[in-house]
Amino acid sequence: WPACESGNELLPEPSFGVDDYSSESDVIIIPSALDFVSQDEMLTPLGRLDKYAASENIFNRQMVARSLLDTLKAVSEDERDCIAVLERISRLAEDSEPTVRTELMEQVPQIAIFCQENRPSIPYAFSKYLLPIVVRYLVRKTSQAALLVLLEQDLIERCDVETKVCPVLVDLTAPDSNDDVKTEAMAIICKMAPMVGKDITERLFLPRFCEMCCDCRMFHVRKVCAANFGDICSVVGREATEELLLPRFFQLCSDNVWGVRKACAECFMTVSSATSQEIRRTKLSALFINLISDPSRWVRQAAFQSLGQFISTFASPTSSGQYFKDGNELQDSCLASHVQPLCSILKWYIYNKIAVHRCYLFIFY
Repeated sequence: WPACESGNELLPEPSFGVDDYSSESDVIIIPSALDFVSQDEMLTPLGRLDKYAASENIFNRQMVARSLLDTLKAVSEDERDCIAVLERISRLAEDSEPTVRTELMEQVPQIAIFCQENRPSIPYAFSKYLLPIVVRYLVRKTSQAALLVLLEQDLIERCDVETKVCPVLVDLTAPDSNDDVKTEAMAIICKMAPMVGKDITERLFLPRFCEMCCDCRMFHVRKVCAANFGDICSVVGREATEELLLPRFFQLCSDNVWGVRKACAECFMTVSSATSQEIRRTKLSALFINLISDPSRWVRQAAFQSLGQFISTFASPTSSGQYFKDGNELQDSCLASHVQPLCSILKWYIYNKIAVHRCYLFIFY
């Protein structure tokens, strides 16, 4: 307390509050950082996209690629702005930096789903703007993964698959194509076959698949064909399998690379399921014996593991129940004639003192 000038009396020091100010000019306002508006906040979503897409900083362009879906959602009510965003996507796909293109490709499936859900406001958006990007970079794994997701989600029109996607894949597996590219493209073809169905597979993919089964320059391509042989057979059906594919399968089962023969042993049951009982009995049984006696122990082991599944394909789908009497006699003569060749395989093993405990006899009736 300060002392009074006239004596020792102490007077209280005056205090002031907000209510003591009589006019607005006396009020002290301290500005906050939150009161400032940044330049970016003044921009529209499309303006921000343009600003950072043109940046020399790679990380800014990567950020743009990651935020494309959010930008599209922000302008979804305006058809012109939506088309403008899609046009920017097409330009961003030509970025010189691979990481920017990779970021973009990872966003394509989600953007395609959004476009599918908003077709009235974004007509033909996927076919015109997004699909060409995926097709252009099909040699890249990110683009291949995006394509498979789009097919699984049924986001690509059948006519686009037939006219825009399939021809590119067939070209990538041409004899003069790069070996690594050819292998990747063949793997995509095999994965696509069950999705696109019998008609497209038989007309567009099957001739090239048969050709690649005999590719003498690159065993990796033959191995991909062998590993997916059963799936292709299942798609094209019995007639094409027996007339066109089985001769190629016989060649692959005798390939000079053990990895190719092992892949054949692993898919043997699926191939057998796509053929008639007569073909299984007269041709495939003998072929399986060759695999089960292969010089490579890895091929033999794969054949052992497929033996039970192969036997199951001999069971009649219209029959069920117990087939053996107490005297171990088969009740069904038809089943007996079908299984007889496989019994010969087991006898052959026992005769050659090969351990049969690895055989997994899962017989389904």
